[in-house]
Amino acid sequence: MNARSAWFRLQAALISALTVNAAVFGCFHAEAKSSKASKVAAAADKDSGSASESASGGTTALVPYFPPYPPMIHPVRIGLLRGVSHANFAIYDRPGAVFVDGKPIFPIKPNMVYKVDGQGITELANGMRVPIPGNKRTYISSPNYQVWAAGKWWRGCIEIVTFGNSINVINLLDLEEYLLGVVPSEMPPNWHMEALKAQAIAARSYAWAHLGNGSKWYKTQGFDLVPDVRDQAYKGLGREHPRTFQAVQMTRGIVLKNANRVKPGFYRAKVGDAMENLNIRKSKVPGGKLEQLTGVSNIVGVTVKQWDTAGNAHSIQVMSPSSSAEVSGVALAKRLGFATAGILDIHEEGPSWVFTYRGPGNGARGLSQHGANEFANKGWRFDQILQQYYQDNDGKLRLDYLDYYKPSFVRAPAPKKKKSKATKYEDEDGAIKIPKDED
Repeated sequence: MNARSAWFRLQAALISALTVNAAVFGCFHAEAKSSKASKVAAAADKDSGSASESASGGTTALVPYFPPYPPMIHPVRIGLLRGVSHANFAIYDRPGAVFVDGKPIFPIKPNMVYKVDGQGITELANGMRVPIPGNKRTYISSPNYQVWAAGKWWRGCIEIVTFGNSINVINLLDLEEYLLGVVPSEMPPNWHMEALKAQAIAARSYAWAHLGNGSKWYKTQGFDLVPDVRDQAYKGLGREHPRTFQAVQMTRGIVLKNANRVKPGFYRAKVGDAMENLNIRKSKVPGGKLEQLTGVSNIVGVTVKQWDTAGNAHSIQVMSPSSSAEVSGVALAKRLGFATAGILDIHEEGPSWVFTYRGPGNGARGLSQHGANEFANKGWRFDQILQQYYQDNDGKLRLDYLDYYKPSFVRAPAPKKKKSKATKYEDEDGAIKIPKDED
């Protein structure tokens, strides 16, 4: 038995000791049920070859037990889908489970598609359904912590947050695993390794600085960041690449700091490109004013219907109880007095609507991705590249570890062929060694 299996079994045993009317057999959680949900779970067990037995007039369904989410040093929640009526999900390789408040309630078969909505989860192949409580944390997970949802495969697990008849679909995973999907989504993996390292540190700094300090509205929706240019492009497990994996691992835990605070690692591709997240602004527009500007009375919903290639709202749908109208994102931004046409998000806040948009310029401070690659091709190290773009007038920018993580810098996924050269980067806390790749 390997250490990971032993840990899972220990967790299962601890859960069994604390659970009433339940028992754990190996890595399976057996729960006595007498509701309609029990019949669904029992039927699912029968189809998958699991054993079931009668208990107190009900049915005991064997649900595979493992922790609902992977070990995480610092969890990150990414809002994949927001305010949708339903979403499909799947897992592969090994049976998974639906968890409510950390307790497995329903088995998930591998390689089968399920639908989740505000009331429950349905197996599409046979229509079997189990209800889920709307006021509990619901997780969809598998033992290998890889789940398909919103059209992509993701590391970690999926968390469902319900709002009446609609749901938010959230990817919950560790910060470092999140970066494995961000860096190749933001920078081509075949670029110079020093540029990839700089990108990894900028992305980690951006994410960390916005955790707990991002949009308050995000928090009300249950997530920290979104997976597009409003924060950082994040395209999940399918976008990962060995070279960007190495860049993340070799800079693990390193962030930009100024005055002992993590500095937001804003960055851009180049002026006019889609990968800009600089100078983002917000404006609260009273509902009455928006009605005047759009010609729609009693507005009940405002959504972006179509995006342009730069990630801005191209067309916006404004809805009332009896009708709807489609307006140009460029025209609406102009009517609202925004300096640019880059509307990025719209959400309701009381009697007003909050617009998130790009401010003018968008070329102020921050890493230029193309510029970083050019510097790397000239022989610059990643720390020199970051100093070039983020150094403030006070000269106090430094590279440092996040407080929770201080191991060796190097955790490469493959054995080294040559001994890595190292240069010293001095900071006020002492000297730390930064490895330089052999190309």
